[in-house]
Order: sequence, then C-alpha cells, then structure tokens
Amino acid sequence: MPPPLPFALPAGDAAAWGALYVVEGSRLGGIMLARTVPDGLPTAYLGARHLSGEWRELLRALDRAATLVGTDRWIDQAITGARATFDLYRRAAAAR
Repeated sequence: MPPPLPFALPAGDAAAWGALYVVEGSRLGGIMLARTVPDGLPTAYLGARHLSGEWRELLRALDRAATLVGTDRWIDQAITGARATFDLYRRAAAAR
C-alpha cells in the first residue's frame, strides 16, 4: 500500500485528475524554463520531459473523463484537486 499523500486531496477520480493536470503541467513548464537557463547552470531539477504528444493526450483523456461523467460536481472536484496540488507546491516553496 502506498504511503498517504502529504496533502489533503478529496476522494474520487475527479480530484486525482485535477492533481495529475497540475503535476504534468508543471513538468511541461519545467521544459520551458530549462530553455531559459544559461549554459553552465544546473537544470537537473527541470529534467522531467514529456514525449511528443503526451501533454495533448493527457488533455484528451481529461476531457473524456469529464465528458463521461458530465456533471458540474465532477469538474468542481477536479478543480479542488488541482488547487490542493498547487497549494502543496506553494507550501513546499515557502518551506525553503
């Protein structure tokens, strides 16, 4: 059994989709940031990469999941999951 998450994530698939969106979006952001780092400076922390088309496929899968359920409640729960993940990132940055 995996260890508990270090933050409160509402139960259910929708919240997990919201968290996944934030994590994978952050990876994509890291790729963009890595392009701006001058030569000779460390970039390993920006090293997660998407393969071509992976981000678009994630967005399609998210859209399919939302469409299958088709409720505003599902979307609200996905947004709550995304916000919880952003809050985790904010707290991690503040702890440094």
